Amino acid sequence: MKVPLIIDSNERGPLKDAVVRAAERQGIPVKQEFLQGIGDYKAGDGHIECKSISDLFQSTYSGHLMRQMENLDANCQRVFLVIHGDLAKYVKIANNQGRKTTYSKSLNTLTGIIARIMADFDCHVWRANNYSEAAMFITKLHSKLHTSASSHGAKAITRVSTNDIRADMLLAVPGFGQDLVEKLLERCGSIEEMLHVESVKQVKGMGSVLRQRLIEVLTSEEPVKVERKYNKRREKI
Repeated sequence: MKVPLIIDSNERGPLKDAVVRAAERQGIPVKQEFLQGIGDYKAGDGHIECKSISDLFQSTYSGHLMRQMENLDANCQRVFLVIHGDLAKYVKIANNQGRKTTYSKSLNTLTGIIARIMADFDCHVWRANNYSEAAMFITKLHSKLHTSASSHGAKAITRVSTNDIRADMLLAVPGFGQDLVEKLLERCGSIEEMLHVESVKQVKGMGSVLRQRLIEVLTSEEPVKVERKYNKRREKI
């Protein structure tokens, strides 16, 4: 039996309708439940927040977006941000409403917001031109998170060795990328300091799930296992 795509009970409007239609076409069941303010959709261990370009700009200026991202980062295993909308159309509407702007200025703002989010948080960002593209991504992501990986020729996930054994050790922990490890080492300075939760809390882009995982890896006397969904079976794309 297929795992349902979870839609927040507060989600309304054309994007939600497009997601339901896309899920039906792919044979994915949907279920609505309250997600407690951590995303609009839930696909496996991934929480998906969706913003139109207009909403993205407004919530950025008000500070609400960064509060949302901090909450998602602190409480979710994996975070995805879907930004949908035609930028040219946004510029036209904004100018008609008296909010004078240009395409290049709006593109610069949009790119800056995306870069800021990806630099500060462990978040994947997808930009879609319309509701249909956004819905297709959300349902495809749900499907991929619940099926085995394709046979892409890679026998194992490997990381490039650095000149710092501390960094190599941390990069072996699932969820820890190069940027996060560099921030962690810069803030804490030593592996020993990472045992102190208050020190680790100061690292941007590191939520409670990753903090708990790090502490467990550094202190557990038993094997620490994190489920991975990879095998050699080819998947139809």
